[in-house]
Amino acid sequence: MAATEIVCPMCGFKNPSTAARCSSCGARVEALGAAELSAEEEHAKRHQQENFEWKWVAVAFAIYFVLQAFFLGALPIVISNYDPQGLSGLMISAAVWFVGGIIVGFISPGKTFIEPAVGALLAVVPTVAWIMYISDVYQLSIMAYVVSGLLGVMITLFGAFLGEKIQMSTRGHSKA
Repeated sequence: MAATEIVCPMCGFKNPSTAARCSSCGARVEALGAAELSAEEEHAKRHQQENFEWKWVAVAFAIYFVLQAFFLGALPIVISNYDPQGLSGLMISAAVWFVGGIIVGFISPGKTFIEPAVGALLAVVPTVAWIMYISDVYQLSIMAYVVSGLLGVMITLFGAFLGEKIQMSTRGHSKA
């Protein structure tokens, strides 16, 4: 059935395989992989992620876990004046996620912007729970923790993009 129909990428209408335009909305349709991209389309697509790999989510989560364990768990034991409670703990976590996003964006092959952010989204829950647990003086509201955690995930996305840009410039893959 897939060989006899082409699904419109704009509206989802099923068109015959011989159609050049969608019968429903008029958008250009073509068989997947059949047409080469023009130089303009290739340039516009240069920062789009082609696929999603759970492996890089796991790598990102592992990096965040190790760095968070150091900055939020081990360092307060070693340095008595270092106390990452409340907002300061969340800011440290956002910095860790940003750096972790840069690392994953740099070491992963291809474009992986989403994986570090998903890893940070998974890391938000245990991180916020830990910061809430250790906070005895600088306690924030639940909403402040949730919003700060989600902002940290967005910051991770910027870090991953920066890591990808560094990867492209150092490995000669820049098509700009």
